[in-house]
Amino acid sequence: MNRLWLRSSVLLLCLAQFVTTSKFARADDAPGEKLLPKDTLAFFTISHVPEFRQKCDKSSIGQMLHDPQLKPFLDDVQKKIDEASKGMENETGVTIADLMELPQGELTIALLEKPARKLSFVFMLEFGKNKATVEKLLKKMDEALEKEQSDHTTEEINKITVHVYTPKNPEPDSPFKMLTYFTDESILVFSSEVEALKEVIERWEGDSDDTLAQNDQFKYIQSQCKLESGEPLVKWYVNPIGLIQSGITMAQATIPQAGLAAAFLPMFGVDGWKGWGGTMDFDEGEFEGVSNSFIYAENPKGLMGVFLFPATELVPPKWVPANIGSYWAANWNIGGAYTSIETLVDSFQGRGATGRFLDQLAEQGPMIHAKKDIIDHLDGKIHVLQSETNDGDDDAPPTPQVMAAFGLKDGAKMKKTLAAAAKSAASNLETREFNGETIYELITPNSDQSVSLTVTEGQLVITNDTPLLEGVMRGQSGNRAALIDSSEYKRISKYFPSKTSMVSFQRSEAQFKTYYNLLRKSDNFWDGVDVSKLPPFEAISKYFQPSGSYTIPDKKGAKSVTYSLKRSE
Repeated sequence: MNRLWLRSSVLLLCLAQFVTTSKFARADDAPGEKLLPKDTLAFFTISHVPEFRQKCDKSSIGQMLHDPQLKPFLDDVQKKIDEASKGMENETGVTIADLMELPQGELTIALLEKPARKLSFVFMLEFGKNKATVEKLLKKMDEALEKEQSDHTTEEINKITVHVYTPKNPEPDSPFKMLTYFTDESILVFSSEVEALKEVIERWEGDSDDTLAQNDQFKYIQSQCKLESGEPLVKWYVNPIGLIQSGITMAQATIPQAGLAAAFLPMFGVDGWKGWGGTMDFDEGEFEGVSNSFIYAENPKGLMGVFLFPATELVPPKWVPANIGSYWAANWNIGGAYTSIETLVDSFQGRGATGRFLDQLAEQGPMIHAKKDIIDHLDGKIHVLQSETNDGDDDAPPTPQVMAAFGLKDGAKMKKTLAAAAKSAASNLETREFNGETIYELITPNSDQSVSLTVTEGQLVITNDTPLLEGVMRGQSGNRAALIDSSEYKRISKYFPSKTSMVSFQRSEAQFKTYYNLLRKSDNFWDGVDVSKLPPFEAISKYFQPSGSYTIPDKKGAKSVTYSLKRSE
């Protein structure tokens, strides 16, 4: 695809709105999911873009962008945007502001396998009364396509005039073999395939029974992710197994052997992953923002059986400090995960193959048996902590300080396993005693970074944050505030169900601070933008609110909820 065709494609995809004389009327307010077929592979929609922008503007980050202390920096940024806008106006006849105002209702993007063995996208946009902008874009697009010498034809489908642009000499590996569109009043629909547009036109009156809205997995996911206040602003959906199967089908056109992969899908359990989707909105009750998602996977087996997290009571242990940047906990069915992997491997290698391999491996080196000496001693509880990210060197990226703790059934047995492993370890492993326990520290060659391992507080701990580890081992958690007792965590965790598969707490200002400070020190951010005008991070830290999330199992999969609360003045 040459440059002119690419520019024309992008213009049509992202900006162009076309006005025709079609009288084919869409059912009033029929949402995108009622205009797409049941077998839609991927779907994303914003029900009303202006409302979405308004809610974003009222959020904490939106308010931050209006903070007077950021104004000098943002004024520089605006000048650069104005320069780019003038260039765009000279080229297309419209400004960046005009383009931002184009969406005046719903915006929907979808992925289909239409026609067979071809992926196609569908883009639907309500552009309202922006006819003047549309006409300018149409004129520029026509000029670009004329230079490209693309064929322009029309086709009547159910009394709808569909416009089709086809490049005369498309590149063989180009995903765009054509661009096609139709309009109805103030709505644009376009696609990369005529067959995909036919699917939409056939459902344009909104009364078809064969729509995504009637897809069983889509319906269930949306029912689990609905909001108390009504319809969410954002919906999304993916058919994972459908995408995989479509990919295999299309690959067969050039690689016939690819079809063999389909036979392994049930064995790996991937065929059970029939849906994944969710919703998102802002200003929802006490939440500033809330996102719901659901993985639809009935009776997980094969590799899917590795990802089983039963619900239990998950709370931060007292040794987790209150000033931590983020905290995540999960209850993993590690025994079930091992059985799933063992069953899968044995199905290829023969019954008992996994066990024999581990037995042989245990006869080498430190004589440690992966299952008997490690897996069987883990209780499935996992705690992951991340402290504030270090700034690092000028040439090195920031290094996150992380500690992972794995709950143990028998700490004494795990200590023996670590001691045995240390005897045959590399020379860069150092052993030292600390507060009555042994710390094994692996020093990274040519670096001051290290990874420490130990057994403490009934946990197998692995970390690159040795000071945090030593604080836990000193029992400092009894002398300093614990996360579970902090007001911020209590405010977030009160929305957690009593039993969960996973929970998390994030203090976003701790995570963002390092990257903000790196930006302030940058000397090549954007020519003409003075980053020294940015205020100290403390001036804007109040806009970054803590957030939380939790996951709970369901008979048909698992539901996750992520949210942040409204800023308290």
